[in-house]
Amino acid sequence: MYAKRFIQLFLIFLLTIFIAMLVVSYLDIKGYFVQSLALSVVGYIILVIPLTILTVLKQRKKFSKDGNSKSNSEFNNALSKLDNIIVLSTVSENNRVTSSVITFKQSRTEDNIFYIMTDSKTNRVRNIIQNKAAAITTWFDGKTGIRISSNNIKPEIIEGNEMLTEMAIHPEIKELSEDLKNNVIIKLTIHSAVIESFQSSPLVVTFS
Repeated sequence: MYAKRFIQLFLIFLLTIFIAMLVVSYLDIKGYFVQSLALSVVGYIILVIPLTILTVLKQRKKFSKDGNSKSNSEFNNALSKLDNIIVLSTVSENNRVTSSVITFKQSRTEDNIFYIMTDSKTNRVRNIIQNKAAAITTWFDGKTGIRISSNNIKPEIIEGNEMLTEMAIHPEIKELSEDLKNNVIIKLTIHSAVIESFQSSPLVVTFS
């Protein structure tokens, strides 16, 4: 646990105790059982609210969009309106499709490269190793209908010492997870993608 988070939790814990005791004292609650119950309920409420706020702020920071050099491109404009969630589809040797919802991180240097951290024993990893094929689609924006999809992708599995090298070059991967135990990196290089919405005709974006 980072020192900053430890200090935050300690301060929240102290604040919870003081406020809960103040409430019990102000309401003049008597009796061990009733006091304990009141302290538990008040303390829980006070503790949950700031922890929830900290978690939400951390997630927003964790998956916030990075300022890439091509930030004015149609692709990034569409991506900036979407959550960092995709449906990743892969195919097994016997042509069985596996689809899963998973978070990703866009490369800070290459707009068309997405990174995924996942367990090495998943079907998606096994399928990519076997077939070297994948397709993705994003969530769609409820207001505009903007969504991005692609089946023209080069998927790669990065594992072992190569993971450390890739993460050193692209530290943004650590925002997905820093736990390398039993995990591998899926690197998706998108050669072309389709951008669709409720408001305009489909647009095909090609990357060189």
